[in-house]
Amino acid sequence: MLHANRFKPKDGKALTTISGATSGRRVLCESQALPQFNNLVSLAKQGNYWAGLVVRGIQGLNSGRLSKDNIYIKKQVGLAYGKGAFYVVLPGVTAILEELPNSGYVLKHLHADTNYMQMQEASQRPGLWRVNADLDQSPDFIADGKILNKDFRPVAIPDMTVVREMRDLSKIIGEQLGEANGTIKSMVRQQGFDMHYTPGGSGIVGLKKASRAIATSRDKQITESAILLANTMYRARNIEGVLWYSDWGGSAVLTRAMQILTREKGLEALKGHSIFLNRPTSSPQQVEKLARELKITPLDKGKKTGLTRDEIRGHIIHTEIGFNKTTAMGALTTTGFGIGAASAGVGLATAALTATGVLGVAGGLWFVATALKDGAAALKRKKY
Repeated sequence: MLHANRFKPKDGKALTTISGATSGRRVLCESQALPQFNNLVSLAKQGNYWAGLVVRGIQGLNSGRLSKDNIYIKKQVGLAYGKGAFYVVLPGVTAILEELPNSGYVLKHLHADTNYMQMQEASQRPGLWRVNADLDQSPDFIADGKILNKDFRPVAIPDMTVVREMRDLSKIIGEQLGEANGTIKSMVRQQGFDMHYTPGGSGIVGLKKASRAIATSRDKQITESAILLANTMYRARNIEGVLWYSDWGGSAVLTRAMQILTREKGLEALKGHSIFLNRPTSSPQQVEKLARELKITPLDKGKKTGLTRDEIRGHIIHTEIGFNKTTAMGALTTTGFGIGAASAGVGLATAALTATGVLGVAGGLWFVATALKDGAAALKRKKY
């Protein structure tokens, strides 16, 4: 736990301006954090894309991106002076900053994993991979996170998983992409696709609200993945007709990335892009709302749903869910943080939540009936 006296300024302590010297909010750096920051700047100048992403993320705070609603900011402790200390989480980096009364910031601590790109290439960290049209070939890691500059490029976002060979995952995803749409199937066969990978021990079910996006190490990894995906999406904004295809819990990573993009200054929209959610285990309605804000359109119906336990849990409520044994119904209950709007991720006005977090019966039956239209396929589980 951090203590306020650890952040108490000392007379004559040297602070270096690292951003905002002439305009915007000034970002200062304490001496103990400066060597690490300068090392990142040096790596960025040498062409290390990851280091550049981190440096821009910290320097970008001079535009006022530090706020309680920011997707990768978590308040750590209140101080007797200033406004408080914050964790700033970027891929491979944890930093602690103090927000000052004059709206500036001081970088107090910086820890950066300079081997982050090597770990990405070893499938140990999130990243973008290029999959060939021949699905039996091994995919290539794309260090700068840029998709292939071709119109109507498919980009897949699989669920969090661990793979021995990236080819095994890309082959499964490639086959599933072909089931979404005949045109997409043809494009995958001719050109392949790009794939955003999130490593982890098990799939993602539900999605915490933004203020708890780094509550645990697992949440932090999901958020880091989403930051990288948001960067990929932003850099693809001028490519016509890109398809963002999420598979199972990949919908949560896509949701978080789109939340980040809605706060991005200078990004008008991803007009002409489309989305498709295959068996999402987070709220489809949340993605659809964000898609409308970003002018992204659904491909065909926009989603394919099922009836597995994870899907039902993820659709009903986009927070963590617990099982309440004290109720006769075995009610689904929330765990202390926000529930979405009236539909609670089901998409029906009558699917209201009671004070104890129980899903309205009408909404639950509507969801089940809708998924049952796909018959036995709705019960099929994830292949990886």
